[in-house]
Amino acid sequence: MGMAFIDFGEKGRPVVFLHGWQQDKKSLTPLVPYLYKKYRLYFLDLPGFGKSAYPGDDFTSRDYAREVVDWMAEKKLRKPFLVGHSFGGKVASLVAAEQPKLISGLILISSAGLPEKKLFYPVSRLVPQRVKKMAAPLLASSDYKNAGKMLPVFKNVVKEDLLVVWPKIRIPTLVIWGEKDEELPVDQAFTIHNLIKGSLLKIVEGGHFPFSQQPELIANLIADFIEK
Repeated sequence: MGMAFIDFGEKGRPVVFLHGWQQDKKSLTPLVPYLYKKYRLYFLDLPGFGKSAYPGDDFTSRDYAREVVDWMAEKKLRKPFLVGHSFGGKVASLVAAEQPKLISGLILISSAGLPEKKLFYPVSRLVPQRVKKMAAPLLASSDYKNAGKMLPVFKNVVKEDLLVVWPKIRIPTLVIWGEKDEELPVDQAFTIHNLIKGSLLKIVEGGHFPFSQQPELIANLIADFIEK
């Protein structure tokens, strides 16, 4: 399965960017002006997003990770750095855990992958089914509501968690998080940082898209990490 992409820069180490859910290859491009002179940058449309074809209803995060590995092999990229935002962070983490020799380092920006807390589960068993159906649209996340044809895939990936995956990562890792992230609260940053042995953690101002709010700062954090 081919993936659409755009690339910038003509020299330096390769860096591959994986976008979040409902996003596409343009999502992380605010970083380009600050990085393209040093590195060769690749921004992918993950399957089902942007101009990449729908992957099929049974697709999972591990399937996405395999697609990224295959794409890197096809482009003959030698040990790129992998940057993943939100859902892209989950995919990048799986690549890092399962194919560590293929990449030089991992950069996670507000990464998805922690299980959702089911605060109301015990009570829900007492609620009539018709009431649940009426309330479901109100309680559903924006990703669920806007999933469209990707809804079957969303249902697959949203229930996955990486609690047993992150401890397996042994390559250099940088975790970046916006302190006011309302999609994935900042406490998740500390959980992931503690699970990935030896990882670096940078909490920055901003929300779920710190690379849009402070592109120069995020680009500098990425460049400093690559150059270490």
